[in-house]
Amino acid sequence: MARTGYCQDKSQEATESVFVEDSILQQSYVTIRDVEIHGNKKTKEFIVAREVLLKKGSSYTISDILSHIRTSRQNLMNTSLFVDATVNFTRWENDSMDIVVDVKERWYFFPVPYFRPVDRNWNVWVTQNKVALDRINYGIKFQGNNVTGRNDKINLWLVNGYTKQIAVSYYNPFIDKKLQQGLGIDFSYAQVREVNYTTRLNQQVFFKNPDGFVREQYYTGLSYSYRKGSVTRHYVKLGLHWDKVADTVVNLNPKFFKEFDRSVFFPELSYRYQHLNVNYIPYPTRGHTLEFIFVKRGIGGQMDLWQFNAKASKHFPLPWKMYWSIQGEANLKLPFDQPFINQAMLGYGDSYLRGLEYYVVDGVAGGFVRNTLRREMASFKVKTGLKSRTYNQIPFKIFIKGYTDVGYVYNKNNITGNMLTNKFLYTGGFGLDVVTIYDFVLRLEYSFNQLNEGAFFFHKNDF
Repeated sequence: MARTGYCQDKSQEATESVFVEDSILQQSYVTIRDVEIHGNKKTKEFIVAREVLLKKGSSYTISDILSHIRTSRQNLMNTSLFVDATVNFTRWENDSMDIVVDVKERWYFFPVPYFRPVDRNWNVWVTQNKVALDRINYGIKFQGNNVTGRNDKINLWLVNGYTKQIAVSYYNPFIDKKLQQGLGIDFSYAQVREVNYTTRLNQQVFFKNPDGFVREQYYTGLSYSYRKGSVTRHYVKLGLHWDKVADTVVNLNPKFFKEFDRSVFFPELSYRYQHLNVNYIPYPTRGHTLEFIFVKRGIGGQMDLWQFNAKASKHFPLPWKMYWSIQGEANLKLPFDQPFINQAMLGYGDSYLRGLEYYVVDGVAGGFVRNTLRREMASFKVKTGLKSRTYNQIPFKIFIKGYTDVGYVYNKNNITGNMLTNKFLYTGGFGLDVVTIYDFVLRLEYSFNQLNEGAFFFHKNDF
């Protein structure tokens, strides 16, 4: 008896959850006659096929087919090449079937106007610096993804304003026939009007010169990557840094670099291992991740740093559209006597406790753990009116959440008054997350901390 038609996403997941462990389906084999790929106009077909676990001419148990269909869609969405992707079976006849892959490609070229404050995050700029327009960087950010259809990327940043910067990078993840090895190169040059030269009361303290630049930086690097499958990745990078500051910075903090150095030049070697087995990297609700980073900065002399970083996360789907996530990060920097520029720990980039966004905690060892319980409140699509197969509607998902974070940072040479260093830290709060097209995630949060402070914060990530 012939079976035709496509499995829809919702029924597909329900089928998997009920039947993927069925003993009969684990013993029943089906051969894949063909794998059809549709919707890829720019992306090479072999790039799409690389992420699909089901291969033409191979036989699988029905249980494996159901599992591989879900994982293949997960792999495709995690390439950041597509707005949406479906992987389904069709034309099931006796002991053989076809697989149909349908992708909706993104726009790959973005000349984006650049407008961003120089502060660590938007919350600091709005609350502490009162939306000061003289602290804005502006310019153009040209982002080219999937340049040759092989998921390669080229970026050009031309930034003016509070900081002058030019940055160019190109990365091709697949330079070999087996689609496992990649190469990248990048260069940047910046002139900065303001330097964070020390920390007091767990607040950054700056020296600035509105009429001139107080810091100049060059960087060039070459990277190599290896990715045999879709989940595990290896990156090796070798770079050269040159960094120079004004005399006043060194006078204010003689240990900004090494003792009274005004400039440093040093090589940097890094290795990164990533294992990203989650359903959707920008906002995972199922799966786990593991990441190790090793950095060797300098070879004695002006710079000597051995840095070890580990990150891990686990995401659990629960009944009633609820999800629990636990994330952790640990850092170690050796030797413990490091110049100021190597002591950034919590409050920088994505390493922070929710509720302590207005503070920084410097040190040479430490980490944090975040616990988050979410519930999906709404999932809907908004029609755009565009006559486009890809952009005729925009999907949204809305989650409410509660969370608690804990952390600790050790600093051998802690400056008196930094009350958050060498202490157990804890925060908590509740909030709302909005997830939509192009990996855009908006986090609206009300958080409180152990200092009996409460405040509203927002964070976003996008393309």
